[in-house]
Amino acid sequence: MTAAEEDHEVDQLRVVAQALLEAAVGEGRLTLEEYSDKAAVVWSPTADQAQLAEIVPYSADPPAVVSPPQSTIVGVFGDTKRSGRWSLATKTLALLLFGDLKFDLRSAVITAPSSSITVVSFFGDTSVVVPEGVSVELGGFDLFGDRDFDGGRQDAGHGAPVIRVVSYSLFGDLKVRTR
Repeated sequence: MTAAEEDHEVDQLRVVAQALLEAAVGEGRLTLEEYSDKAAVVWSPTADQAQLAEIVPYSADPPAVVSPPQSTIVGVFGDTKRSGRWSLATKTLALLLFGDLKFDLRSAVITAPSSSITVVSFFGDTSVVVPEGVSVELGGFDLFGDRDFDGGRQDAGHGAPVIRVVSYSLFGDLKVRTR
């Protein structure tokens, strides 16, 4: 086999591995952080056939958690924090009065190709942490507040999960970080 044929075969394996990773994260078999780590290896310029074969989640367990289609969070004079392994709803609405919202999505399980988080906040800050390789879209407006977005170093691949963060805040900051 020539070097060109081997490169073509590796490229085909990358496409197949990416599609299987997308399906696995969409079915809840991989967290966003696990997806991000595996996608980074798939698209690494040094990845070979053996590494790609190890990455693909052929025999992963069925989803332990099924994401609800919609979730509503209401906080008055208190903070709301979610981290670790938890199920992110397809649509999440957070209504906050004098409280902060902190979401760490690195170990979250999602079952949809895109999820949206809408935050309406009066006198509170919002902080969202997403893993590398996940596409993030921002919307909304802040009155007397700052908006800070750190997209990380790694580009989201084609078909990567999309997290939409829409924030409407009065006297509050929005911080979205990729780690």
